[in-house]
Amino acid sequence: MITNANTFIPDYAIHPGEILEETLEVRNIRKNELAERCGMSIKTISQILNGKAPVTAETAILLERTLGVSADVWNNLDANYRLFEAKKKERLTVEGYKDWVKKFPLADLRRRGILPQTTDASIIAESLLAFFGVSSPEAWRDVYRKESVSYRKSEKFNDSVESIITWLRIGKIRSETILTDPFDKKIFMNNLILIRELTLKEPAAFESKMKQLCKESGVVLVFVPELKGTHLSGATMWVSSDKALIIMSLRHKSDDHFWFTFFHEAGHILFHGKKSIFIDETKMDSSREEQEADRFSCNILIPESEYNKFLSLNNGRFHENTIRQFAKRIGVAPGIVVGRLQHDGIIPYSDNNKLKKKFVLAEDATK
Repeated sequence: MITNANTFIPDYAIHPGEILEETLEVRNIRKNELAERCGMSIKTISQILNGKAPVTAETAILLERTLGVSADVWNNLDANYRLFEAKKKERLTVEGYKDWVKKFPLADLRRRGILPQTTDASIIAESLLAFFGVSSPEAWRDVYRKESVSYRKSEKFNDSVESIITWLRIGKIRSETILTDPFDKKIFMNNLILIRELTLKEPAAFESKMKQLCKESGVVLVFVPELKGTHLSGATMWVSSDKALIIMSLRHKSDDHFWFTFFHEAGHILFHGKKSIFIDETKMDSSREEQEADRFSCNILIPESEYNKFLSLNNGRFHENTIRQFAKRIGVAPGIVVGRLQHDGIIPYSDNNKLKKKFVLAEDATK
């Protein structure tokens, strides 16, 4: 759970004047007598008793000397009351954020424990602002909509910006508690070779090892299931100068898509700047950075020379055993080979799908 959706918020606060009035009644002290003892005007004492004037720090000290009740008590009562009144006033402002709130995937956020299970619009708005770490929708737009974002644009992207930014925010918050070594490009490249070997294993065997190899390289890897209104496979950003973040959604739940997406994001980290956020959706983008990341992913999984040789030797005939043998020789899962052949139009998308592994990662299964 990223935020505490069950925090108790009292719906009342006591003005210190009420406690002062009770104290005077118990001790049979009239307000003019208290004013005389404190060296204050009767008007000021009356305003405090009626809740129209605050108990200042100076007044709290005078009341402590006169009545023996700690100045801290008066100060705390007054501070709590002032804060409650300010929140009550702010609540009216927050209620005006309804249209902004409706743009977000509220059902998903409630299900994940990020928002409380309530229909109170002001509470939802307050929780949403706290989740993003901003004070208002205007501040949200200043912070998040101005980020430099590169992405594979789908026809629905413009209608789901809020969902995409929410998905990124979940991943970034999770990354904050994960410690890594400082980013080292050489170590990361070497560890990517080791991660490639994990394509032959099941998620239960590779997930923790994969994340550990990333952390040793200065990269955090988190899995965040996609939200309603998005078609996301993965994203890459730098959370500091020496710490990168890869977020993956496991959208297609097949090994070929999973591994291609991971190495694609790794390509962004290796070859592209630290200022942009790369968001990869289901539709391809022709930008230079995306093409470079695609080539890196393709070539690290299936070296180009090996792939071309495989194509020429089989002359368009790619049976199950042929694919298995090739995959075994180059050391990757056969589903990855199937996915590459399908993507390149060498075989139909209906062929050899039984060679692909379908899996749910341990982290993804709980969300």
